[in-house]
Amino acid sequence: MSTTLPEEADEWVAEWHGALADRPAFAEAAADFAATFRFEITPDDAYDGDPIVVRLVVDDGACPVAELATEFDYDFALRGPYEAWKAMLRGELDAAEAVVDGPFTVEGNTIELLQHQEAVAELVRAARDVDTTFAH
Repeated sequence: MSTTLPEEADEWVAEWHGALADRPAFAEAAADFAATFRFEITPDDAYDGDPIVVRLVVDDGACPVAELATEFDYDFALRGPYEAWKAMLRGELDAAEAVVDGPFTVEGNTIELLQHQEAVAELVRAARDVDTTFAH
């Protein structure tokens, strides 16, 4: 069953969480890595609602927390407009290129993030595996 973004963002995050739990490649890539991520989908011309903010915790190969949240401490943030997230989740936009060339911005220790780039890539792959319909 497809989950619709942004209207069913809470369900979408739950699906993403489940995809990570069932992903041995994520567990292997994220071993010995602990961080809290803030993934933020910001409004743009296609989506004029409130930002969608996901708190996702990685802890030694597991993802114990994935939830919608607004105020929390985090180690890394990835922010970008709705249309860019849509393109990335459809596989039309490479996440690394979108960070280097825009429209995504990253906050946090980039050296540490690069050391764990395969874990981050698995986060993106798992998000792409969620059956998603886009409302806008």
